[in-house]
Amino acid sequence: MKTWYEKAMQTLDEATVAVRRQRNIPLRDLEGLASDIVASLHETDELVVEALSGPAGSPLLTNLLNVSILGTRVGIGLGYYGDELHRLALAGLVHDIGLFTVPAGLLTKSGRLTPEERTLIEQHPERGAEIILSCNPTLEWLAQVTCQAHERWNGQGYPHRLKGRQIHEMAQICGVVDVFDALVSERPYRPRLFPHEAVKELLVAERATFPREILKALVEQLSVYPLGTTVRLTTGAVGVVVKINSRYPLRPVVTVTEEERGDDMRSYELDLSRTPLIAVVETLKPPVAGHVQVGTVLSRPAMPSSTIGVSDHFTSLLESLDAIASSLQAVVEIKKHRS
Repeated sequence: MKTWYEKAMQTLDEATVAVRRQRNIPLRDLEGLASDIVASLHETDELVVEALSGPAGSPLLTNLLNVSILGTRVGIGLGYYGDELHRLALAGLVHDIGLFTVPAGLLTKSGRLTPEERTLIEQHPERGAEIILSCNPTLEWLAQVTCQAHERWNGQGYPHRLKGRQIHEMAQICGVVDVFDALVSERPYRPRLFPHEAVKELLVAERATFPREILKALVEQLSVYPLGTTVRLTTGAVGVVVKINSRYPLRPVVTVTEEERGDDMRSYELDLSRTPLIAVVETLKPPVAGHVQVGTVLSRPAMPSSTIGVSDHFTSLLESLDAIASSLQAVVEIKKHRS
């Protein structure tokens, strides 16, 4: 029996086939998927675990679905709700739909792209906007988000080199989650990163390309250690993350299983936010879909955007990473100068 994720992938595949055949994409079906995602994330984070577990399938298709799932979770953290949240979920599903107008061989090319090839690829957001409007001319907002998903806060994106608040916020959310999903997904040229490694990479390498409040929401909502992640503690014990402390993402709730005398095993929950002398020192395995049961997820109600990301923990975390990035940049500059 197919899982919901597999059925959603099939719907997305039908949409991309329609693009290649220059037919209208099944927007109504995609809106149904968006509704399912929103409803699911209000109940459980199982879809988040699925998206972070490196699901099988075409990377282009899994990216569309994962950006919708993870972007919706980030949107919840930013205070999105109702129709606005549904729109964000739908935007994630189609944010890169224009890529399917690009020749497949070009998308999988291993060598350096020629200027002409790069230009062709960088036109795909506009092609995506055209696809949306050809299906429904009233969806100007969705066409705008699709066209701007690769624009960047510092003006270094494409296709129009927009800056800052010129970029639709939903496009910025899709953009940062798109990069995050690429980092935690397997690629032929590199292994996938653990989610906490991807977070660090984002905060160091991409801190100028996305607004800080969206980066904070991503860290808070997806957590440095997502549900289902196997970790080692400072005590040497191994545990599995079963609940997330959105205020303290470095200190989740873990279930630890230890061997007692003989062959007896005992399991217990440990809330690391209440044990300052015990912390995570190492990630051993990323989350595995299906291993987190509904009901083990810590409920996290949506908070007003004005209250998101104001904790001292995140301020110090981001400032520390900024300091690390600045130090690394200084070292690089010194080496350049000496050479």
